[in-house]
Amino acid sequence: MTINIEVFYSFQSPYSYLALESIYELPKRYDVELLFQPFSAKASGQQMPSAPIIPDKLSYLFEDTKRLAEEMNIPLVFPEGWPETEFDPGRVTRGALIAQDLGILMEYNYKVFHKWWGLGENPNDENFMNELCDELDIDLGDFLSKLSSSDTRERVKGVYKRGRKLGVFDTPTFLVDKDRYFGMDKIATLHRRLEKMGLSK
Repeated sequence: MTINIEVFYSFQSPYSYLALESIYELPKRYDVELLFQPFSAKASGQQMPSAPIIPDKLSYLFEDTKRLAEEMNIPLVFPEGWPETEFDPGRVTRGALIAQDLGILMEYNYKVFHKWWGLGENPNDENFMNELCDELDIDLGDFLSKLSSSDTRERVKGVYKRGRKLGVFDTPTFLVDKDRYFGMDKIATLHRRLEKMGLSK
């Protein structure tokens, strides 16, 4: 038996970046299929009220993510002025759906997250998408045309609306039979559940 795990993730989230390797480990250990859902209010065109920034919470986020990155031995670069100012996630979020269609989503996710959070590159700089398509060996013009289409934009809105209907409020969030597991730390809880379900390989 194979079950589906929906993975709601965001390129805006440093925790989604840090969780990526652990997420992709799941189907190696269990009979599961990952269904990645690129989830972003901003990319879907939703006007969200700006939440107040709590200084202690923000300082802890920096401390926690940097500690995790060091433990995992992966680079982490916060965009200047984050979170007051952040990169626009629209193009890369739509691009994830096209990459999924092309069967290269895993490679796309790794490369986009690394360039955004590992190297601190702006995904809307011209070179970002040029280099990305070159590394993925896909046609730049065709890719840009597809991710700019109205159909792709509607798909991004659909993912966001469906996620909100299912109770997704932040990322990464994992859905197993509509049960929600929010946060990178809940991956350990997922392991225990999948083991109890007898899905270990």
